Amino acid sequence: MRICSNEPCIVLLTEKDTWLRVNGKEPISLKANHMAILACENNVIDISSLNSVLVIQVSRNNIKDYLQFLNKDLSHLPVWQRNADPLLTASCLTPDIFRVAARYSAMETPDEIVSERTRALLFTVLSRFLDHKKFISLLMHMLRSRISDSVYHIIQSDIHKDWNLSAVASCLCLSPSLLKKKLKNENTSYSQIITTCRMRYAVNQLLMDGKNISQVSQLCGYNSTSYFISVFKEFYGMTPLHYVSQHRERSAA
Repeated sequence: MRICSNEPCIVLLTEKDTWLRVNGKEPISLKANHMAILACENNVIDISSLNSVLVIQVSRNNIKDYLQFLNKDLSHLPVWQRNADPLLTASCLTPDIFRVAARYSAMETPDEIVSERTRALLFTVLSRFLDHKKFISLLMHMLRSRISDSVYHIIQSDIHKDWNLSAVASCLCLSPSLLKKKLKNENTSYSQIITTCRMRYAVNQLLMDGKNISQVSQLCGYNSTSYFISVFKEFYGMTPLHYVSQHRERSAA
């Protein structure tokens, strides 16, 4: 039987002994109560029986949220080798949690509470693969159909670093000119992405940690507080002080 998905990733749990084949290669045997995480895009996935497994489909946004949740430095990760089978396996220690996660993730129109619960359950399932050294590289590989996603997560993983186009390109094993071209094809640019990363981080620091504007400016990689304020105003349409004041007024209302 063939597994088809519109999402970049699936995680499956075997309920009995099963074999799995990717792109027509030698089948991989999975004992009962084992999990596999697979990259779906541009891959043909066959399984001995769909009745023997539970499947969770993982969206691009789920992967992004999970990488942000882990808060790891992504700049030194090895790139996933394209000739490698795009999957990892692990024994399942919490099959009941997987079953609940699979049930919640299959809901078509979940409300906000269900969405948050599904997210938490999915993160628990994904975290079983953290023992694999290549796990994060595989997740990044799943996002690399959009190079802008990879750039975003590399910068966000170490927002304080003095990033430049060449440094990010090196992390992706690309030349700066090729990275620039790929981003242009996705209707964005390196400067737009790093500004977005810095501004989102700035808001979190201002609202959650209560740091002053000068401190936040430095944390975001700006040497000039006045320049930081001008960039913030252009991005959000108001100064940092106005943004914080407006947020407090809404919270008090």
